Amino acid sequence: MNPNPVEVQILNEAPEVTLLKLYGDIGLEQIPQISTLVDEYYAKGALHWAVDLSNVNFLSSPAVGAIMGLRSRVVSRLGSISLFAASPRLSEKLKLMGVNFAIPSFRNLEAYLAHFRWEYKGESRELNLILPAKSAVVPPTRQLVVGLLRSKGYGQKDAFIMESIVDELANNAIEHGKPVDGVFELKMKIDKSKISLTVINRCEELSEEAQKALIEKYEHPKVNQDSVRGRGIVLVKKLSTKMTYRVEPQRVEVNIVRIREGK
Repeated sequence: MNPNPVEVQILNEAPEVTLLKLYGDIGLEQIPQISTLVDEYYAKGALHWAVDLSNVNFLSSPAVGAIMGLRSRVVSRLGSISLFAASPRLSEKLKLMGVNFAIPSFRNLEAYLAHFRWEYKGESRELNLILPAKSAVVPPTRQLVVGLLRSKGYGQKDAFIMESIVDELANNAIEHGKPVDGVFELKMKIDKSKISLTVINRCEELSEEAQKALIEKYEHPKVNQDSVRGRGIVLVKKLSTKMTYRVEPQRVEVNIVRIREGK
């Protein structure tokens, strides 16, 4: 058992984060030590805190109050505080106290770091798929994209719009791209502020005239009255913040960027 119930140190995996480690039973008698260490590091500019509860058996109400007090201080300066690795029993107690409404909690350090890097370091997530060029794969692909976006905090509107864009570009690659290898590629990269999507298909060699016609399609898209969906590139261009393309004799690539609108 650690003889010192309270430790504060810089987190090696993320030097911007100050780690508050607690051990054993944290009662009223430990509050002065917590306050002294927190004040010391806060005065040095520590604005992002992670509280390690993996070795805590009991956390008193005054200790919770001290953590909530730290939250008020760092949030007022655009900082953050999170808890991680609480036991099931302690986690349930914190929920009953309503702590989870004010301070996020994570199952372990790795989960916390993923959250911190996404929220405060601009880390992105990527999805890279090679899919059969069959219409049956489009609905589950749309659902996968929506699920990923929603899991990263994107709102219903952004998810719905990206679902529509994926539907149009995937079907465009299947129906009009006519991939010679029977597959098409879908790549998505998201961060906290934007979504980038690329759809690629390899086709039979296009003549110069066919390439020019395809470029015209992307430059000046028109609604195809004979299309089942009837929206195609017109809709994609309208819903995207930016759309670019690359037409080669045997390869067509469409890229879109959409800036996040919010929840």
